[in-house]
Amino acid sequence: MSTMQKGHTVAVVFLLMLIFAPPSNCSYQNILKFLHVSDIHLDPFYDKSIDKTTRCHAAGSTSNADYEAPYGRIGCDSPTDLLELTLSAMREKGDNAKFIILTGDSTGHGLTDDHGSHTVLESMSLVSSNIHQVFPDIPVFPAFGNNDLPGHYILPNNSAWYRTILSYWAPLILCSECQEHVQKPTTIEALSKTFLDGGYYSVNIADGKMILLILNTMYWNDNRYTDPLVEQIAENQMQWFSNQLQLAKDQGKRVLIMSHIPPGGDPYGYNYFWYPEYIKRYVSLTAGKYHDVVAGQFYAHTHSDDFHLQILDAADEKAEEVSTKSFVLMAPSVSPVYANNPAFRIMSLNTDIQALVDYDQYYLDLVIATEFSNPVWKFDYTFSKKYPSKNKLIDANRIDELNQQLISQTDGTYWKGYIQSRTTNYQPSDYDRLPLYCVMRYVFEEDFAKCHEKFKMQDCATSSPSRVVLDSSICSSPRPSTSAGNTKGHPPVTTKSNTEKGAKTIKKKVRQDFATSTPSRVVLDSSICSFPRPSTSAGNTKGHPPVATKSNTEKGAKTKRRKW
Repeated sequence: MSTMQKGHTVAVVFLLMLIFAPPSNCSYQNILKFLHVSDIHLDPFYDKSIDKTTRCHAAGSTSNADYEAPYGRIGCDSPTDLLELTLSAMREKGDNAKFIILTGDSTGHGLTDDHGSHTVLESMSLVSSNIHQVFPDIPVFPAFGNNDLPGHYILPNNSAWYRTILSYWAPLILCSECQEHVQKPTTIEALSKTFLDGGYYSVNIADGKMILLILNTMYWNDNRYTDPLVEQIAENQMQWFSNQLQLAKDQGKRVLIMSHIPPGGDPYGYNYFWYPEYIKRYVSLTAGKYHDVVAGQFYAHTHSDDFHLQILDAADEKAEEVSTKSFVLMAPSVSPVYANNPAFRIMSLNTDIQALVDYDQYYLDLVIATEFSNPVWKFDYTFSKKYPSKNKLIDANRIDELNQQLISQTDGTYWKGYIQSRTTNYQPSDYDRLPLYCVMRYVFEEDFAKCHEKFKMQDCATSSPSRVVLDSSICSSPRPSTSAGNTKGHPPVTTKSNTEKGAKTIKKKVRQDFATSTPSRVVLDSSICSFPRPSTSAGNTKGHPPVATKSNTEKGAKTKRRKW
């Protein structure tokens, strides 16, 4: 065969390959990846040989653990080793990520009470420098959590706190070591203007195609103190937020929103995180006037893998069908303090249509890591595969669809997978579907109350497999109590006082098998899996159970009960 004939043959083969090649998925041609991590709760006083009755702190402890836990212990906040392992895994799994969002609570619980506010600053500096060391080449966008303040839920009374934090965060936000061709997310002048006012700011993402708004929702949270300065900043931020959404709309850009404490409520104490007027004003923007501008919202605080809807007319069945809506993706935590495995996500954003399309979640099995001294981060799930749908986007319609799938009368797959994911594959707690379903669906407290009342008339004893019971409290399982200490957001951390007596190691705790609850029986109550129901003990009124301390575990303790 001549050279010319060979050339023609190659050309024909190449042409046939083009003709018969499978069509490319155009929707995945311009996908931007970014990392979402939250609730690191770095504890500089963590001691691997101390158990959780004193939050793994050696000071004042008389209880050594039965085994060492260098990578973290269920019931305690994160040691430095866990922070470093997490960042290393994020670098490895998300090496092509373009930026990182950190949705608050970088520092451990109770640091200001025990050691003063300077310890919070030191921890935030340490977290920031560790992140910058591992990710010097991409911007990182942090938000404030309730533990990142001068005191727990205590907002600064001047700009000094924010100025100090800005010195830690500016190199992350502005990507001080990024290559010259990388577009800067914002300028130090623009950043400082709002950051020094109240710790909120905006940045450009996706090569300027979209905007990320970073809020400080502590100003709208109903556990913060009332003060004229705080009230003014709360109003400033709301006005700024509205203006930013209008500006994005005028520019034809969509917006992502992130912060720590979300609007809406928690399924444990039946309480809502924000002042009602701020919830209404916020949702009127995100799910109302600018629902087509908001491409997604990222929050955390509950340490659970979860989803929230924002529907303006959710309580009106007829109006709900045509009501505009928005949604929130709730991130799991790095800290294992609330009986969960550490986790993070890699988000996928289609920049052509400015929409979220998927995410992958990874977790660290602390039981296995501790037992075998081999901390390996594992793939958890991909959203589109765990919750398959004809809708290929992660948007309000998809989360609405998922909300309904969780109470399916014919298929328990979604519910079982959702519950397992809430604690990122640690031993699931016993959850009622009713409060989880209602909290996910109803962002307004009055709508949640109506949801609760609507379905609690069923009787578990007479319900057949074809009958849906939406309230497990009638099935002889006590509803989570809201005794002093926890009215906002979490089951309590397990301690010696409420775990199996005489247990020697975490590895001996048997994980329940949800496979035993068959899809054909649709009683909406996970108590059929025999998990202990979350109780609510003293020391917490906003979003968390109490972390075990001397004050709430050892008899005769002299310290006061804390709010977490």
